[in-house]
Order: sequence, then structure tokens, then C-alpha cells
Amino acid sequence: MSKRLAIVLSGGGAKGAFQVGVLDALLGKHRVKPQIVVGTSTGAIQALGVAQGDIDRLKDFWLGLRKDSDIYKKRCLPIAAITGADAIYNARPLRKLLAGLYSPARLAASGIALRLGVVNLQSGQFQAIDETMPGIDDWVYASCAMPVYFDPLGTSDGGQWVDGGVRDVTPIGAAMKENPTGVLVIRASPPPGSVKDEDFGNLISIGLRSVGILQAEVSRNDLANTGLINDLLAARDRMWAELTAAGNSPAEVERLLAPLDATVARYRLVPVRMIEPTEDYSDTLEFDPAKIRRAMAAGREAVDRHWDEIRDVVT
Repeated sequence: MSKRLAIVLSGGGAKGAFQVGVLDALLGKHRVKPQIVVGTSTGAIQALGVAQGDIDRLKDFWLGLRKDSDIYKKRCLPIAAITGADAIYNARPLRKLLAGLYSPARLAASGIALRLGVVNLQSGQFQAIDETMPGIDDWVYASCAMPVYFDPLGTSDGGQWVDGGVRDVTPIGAAMKENPTGVLVIRASPPPGSVKDEDFGNLISIGLRSVGILQAEVSRNDLANTGLINDLLAARDRMWAELTAAGNSPAEVERLLAPLDATVARYRLVPVRMIEPTEDYSDTLEFDPAKIRRAMAAGREAVDRHWDEIRDVVT
């Protein structure tokens, strides 16, 4: 079987700049060629850049940001409440930038499978949108649309679509459905932990911190489930070797392992590697040019630091 690398990109808002640095090093310096890319929330933006085979365009997207209002405009909360607005912020600037990032011709020509994680507010179900969906830039926006903060994407059937991170921050499951031979997870945020000397003194900062804690837990569970399956499959192979070494015939080993095999038959052992930042370089909705550049530099450095660990999966 030829190698099919899947790159999975998690959510994290402005923290996605770290992912851009990682991708720049992988696809630029190391000439890595993924066949599948899956993204949720900010990871959907990076996934579109990868699927179009155009990391330079993606870097320009991020390096062109000068301030928060390049992504969203603040609404007056009392007026928003009176007028029935669906979100605290107006994300029209982001939608305009995504329309400029999207290149239908490049996406169609790349041959890279794209999957974008979104959630339907009516059903509560997670869905992976693929590259054949018309208006893919709108679906990238939907994947970025954090409930309460950004307006949902409305569709003609009355559906409302929001950030896939509501259900699946690190969408490994969507990648596994594409039968990869290896998966590289690029997280935008560091491992969950406490934040020292931070005062969450208003509605927005408390909300964003709460979302961050929730997303960290969901992401940890996503990764843990995949790790458990891989560990179980590896343990099955070790059991076969030990039972054979103990003198059991192949037929007897098969009989002994039959209950386990019936459970794991629908799974495959797929190596999974992960790259994540060691610190937060910005807040979720803080689009500071200096912090974006620092995060991108950290992403490039992370690839060099972990190259020996990920080489077998990505090349």
C-alpha cells in the first residue's frame, strides 16, 4: 500500500499561527506531501491552504493581519441584544479574507482530500464537509464560527452551522475514515494547564477561557481514544507472539484470540504523531502581528525539534 498521510489540524483561533509555521516547515523545507487534510475551527483555514497546495497564500493570509478588526468587528452588546444579533462579533472581515484565500482552481487541481469539521445547531451532529461542496470558503467560515462569538452560517434549508470544535476539536475520526497509513496531528494550543497571574475580569474573557478549557478536554479525549485503539491493536500482536512462543499452534492461538479479534476487526493500526506548542503565543481572538510571527517561528522550530519522531509518518 502506498503511503497516505493525513494531517489533522485542531481549533484554537489566533493560536493557529503556530500551525502555519509547522506547515511551512513540513511542506516547504521538508517537501512533505499529504494526501488528506482535516481541519476544525482555525485548523479549517490551514486545511484549505494545504488542500490548495499553496502555503505561501496561507502565510500571506496570516502575515497580512494587523489588528483584531481585520478578523471581526465588535458589536455593542445592548444594541445586539435588542436587534436579535446571533453573536457578540461581526465576522464579515474574516469572511472577506476567506473568499480571497479560496482558489477553486487550485483546490480542484491539487488532488488532496479536504475535510472541514462543522456542527449543525439543529441536530447537534458533527459533519465533515469535503472539497466538492460549492462555496467551500463559506464552510471554512462555518468551521470557525464559535457559537456566541461569531454568527452561524445559515443555509437555504434553514440550517445553522457552527465551529466543529463544539463536538470534535481534533478531528482524527474524520481522517481515519479516509484510510490513511499515518496521521500527523498539529495542535494550535499547548497541553491543558493552569494560567497563572491572569485575571478574567469580563464576560468575553471568562467566556473565551471557558471555551478554551472545554476544547482542551475534548481534544484530549479525541487523542486518547485513538491512542487506546492503537494500543489495543499493538497488544493483540504481542499476545499472538507470546502465545506462539509458548508452544500454541496457529489454530489454537486464533481460537484463544477470537473474542478479541471480533472486537478489533473493524479497526486498523495507524501510527499517529503529534506536534503542539509549548506555550500560548496569543489569546484565542488576539490577532497581534508580532505574536503571530512569534508563533509561526515556534512552529517551524517545533518541526526541526521533532523531525526524528515524525519522519516515519510524514515521509
